[in-house]
Amino acid sequence: MSQKEIFSSPIRQRTVRKTKGESAPYILPDTGLLCEGDTEKEEQKDQHLRTQQIIIDTLCRFKLHVIAGTISCGPSMTRYEIEPSRGVRISKIAARAHDLALATQAESLEITAPLPGKSTIGIDVANRERKVVAMRSLLETEEFRLFTRRIPLLLGEDLEGRPLMGDLAAMHHVLVAGTTGSGKSVCINCMIVSMLYRFRPDELQLILIDPGETVMLPYRRLPHLLLPTATHVCKALGALRRAVVEMERRYEMFARAGVSNFQAFNDRSKLEEGTKLAGDRSLDDDLVESIVRELEEQGEQTEPFDDEEEQAKFSFADGRSLPDRIPYLVIIIDAFSDLMTNDNNELETCMVRLTQKGHLAGIHLIVATQTPRSDVVTGMIKANIPSRIAFQVSSALDSRIILDSPGAEKLVGKGDLLYLPPGSSKLERAQGAFIDDKEVEAVVAHCASQADQDFHEEVQQAVENGGDAENPGSGGLDPEDAELLQKCIEAVIIERKASTSFLQRRLRIGYGRASRMLELMEQRGIVSPADGANRPREVLVE
Repeated sequence: MSQKEIFSSPIRQRTVRKTKGESAPYILPDTGLLCEGDTEKEEQKDQHLRTQQIIIDTLCRFKLHVIAGTISCGPSMTRYEIEPSRGVRISKIAARAHDLALATQAESLEITAPLPGKSTIGIDVANRERKVVAMRSLLETEEFRLFTRRIPLLLGEDLEGRPLMGDLAAMHHVLVAGTTGSGKSVCINCMIVSMLYRFRPDELQLILIDPGETVMLPYRRLPHLLLPTATHVCKALGALRRAVVEMERRYEMFARAGVSNFQAFNDRSKLEEGTKLAGDRSLDDDLVESIVRELEEQGEQTEPFDDEEEQAKFSFADGRSLPDRIPYLVIIIDAFSDLMTNDNNELETCMVRLTQKGHLAGIHLIVATQTPRSDVVTGMIKANIPSRIAFQVSSALDSRIILDSPGAEKLVGKGDLLYLPPGSSKLERAQGAFIDDKEVEAVVAHCASQADQDFHEEVQQAVENGGDAENPGSGGLDPEDAELLQKCIEAVIIERKASTSFLQRRLRIGYGRASRMLELMEQRGIVSPADGANRPREVLVE
């Protein structure tokens, strides 16, 4: 089977586990698998009132008279609203942020003057004891149960304690950034679990890419996986190439079905049934017979799909008919900077194609990185990802790269985030939801007990080879890279040396290409695997 035939093959439907010859329905996970959250204590409410009075007294010492407003208690921040008296300038209150932080002994204090849509000023003070936003409490909310979003992503709670939920179908793609320990990995877990609580394996398929081999490890038994988790640069590129081919295959199906996007393709069967029912109710037998007689007189075919050209619109070249529905495909990439460091040109090309056209085909990306540098989050990638989530970053420059504005460097960490919704320039601050590893394992174990994994072996083999099924181990190389690989093999065998620095000096190539050539030679069994950072590899062939 050629590479084109392998990649153009349809996505297999996940088989539900059967017992005694009868198929059992897939049961979505129950919220009882997760832990309950904490409730706010009465002494914390008294502390908020005391803090509000301290703010008013401190401003009065500077002859800035204000009136106390409402208090919005969030999980990590509390917003105190104040209304300035007549004649008090707002800029003078905003200039007293450091004095208020000293008086309240707050870890973090920010002033929003004025609040959008209100005649008050908001003073956000970090709580001394943070409330843990449990994933279970968000799943049990009325908003999640009402199915108001196509692909719901539970993010956390805002400053007013309301659930913060996004719709990946409306967001198209999401970019997540944050330093180590800021809550980025927990946010990725919450996104995946929120989708598992909504979709069956035949409704949602996942491609997980994790070069660090840590975040995606608990999901290796998940029946929603289209491919095994990609933990290598070569496999990651193969998975992205597979996603690009799948996107083109879906656009071909849309053209044959006469629709323009993913939602219209899945809804077409409902529309056809509704039109048929409406026609049966509104038209009487005499009118139907008259229409059929008129068509026969004009030479039209009354039977569907009698014409080969018409039949071709609803089938593939190999005779396969169009499916009734196709599942969502969500690609989740962690440690994106590691991939861009090794092979940024080809990876960026696949990413740009997927972000530009993938959302109309039901393909969405969630990209996470620890280092939001300009050479990692390039302009082309950033322009096609409208929704961003920023946790605590190291500098204002990183915040500008991810959010186009400063602010993420002032976050207090441990789940404190800034969310940029699609189609908006207003940042929303929230406390991210929390889910631990044991809860994730319980949810994955439930899903694995309901359905089996079903990977296409030939497609899997092609992905492991980097996208080339006919030449295993070549990594999907073009003729120029294939010639370079042959030169590297000859140099290694002659000199009996195998290291990245040796290939750089001998063939005058960059670090990225030298590292990739060394990995391909390891896959072919020419050199041994790496044994430490400073030890050279052993040449295994003569």
